[in-house]
Amino acid sequence: TSQRVAPAAAMVAIRAVRRVLAAVFALALTLASTAEAKKEVPQVLCESCRATLTELRTMVDKTAKKQGRENAVTDAMEAICEDMYNFRTYAYPPPQMQKGCRTIMDRHEDDIETALWRGDENLVEFICGRPKGACHGVDMSEEAMNSKPMEIVKELGDDDEL
Repeated sequence: TSQRVAPAAAMVAIRAVRRVLAAVFALALTLASTAEAKKEVPQVLCESCRATLTELRTMVDKTAKKQGRENAVTDAMEAICEDMYNFRTYAYPPPQMQKGCRTIMDRHEDDIETALWRGDENLVEFICGRPKGACHGVDMSEEAMNSKPMEIVKELGDDDEL
């Protein structure tokens, strides 16, 4: 009988160790995501904001007559960040722009949707340039944009958040 008690005690100990390891892993993930969130590069986020809104407007304008403006807005907003191809012509690599798109949509989804429904002409300035917008206070002059954008992206790495 003592042989049967030992395996049971060992199983209890193994379960306890697994719980501790799971808690440590969860804490490490939380700390890592907090640290990565602080790595936002203002120029990349600003360019992502401009690109996202420009591409959204193009998508809506192309389909609004067929689908109606509300449906076109809804469809475009659901699709915009899913395809890196939408960001192939901008200053930073598409994977970084896609991450920036997701950040912009998370932060400003309601305002973007409302502005698109209204057909606001100044959508980019309204969302990106306002106080606390992605471009507020960011030097986006041609000189700043061309001053080593790839080095900024290399600092982030592929798995970093914007």
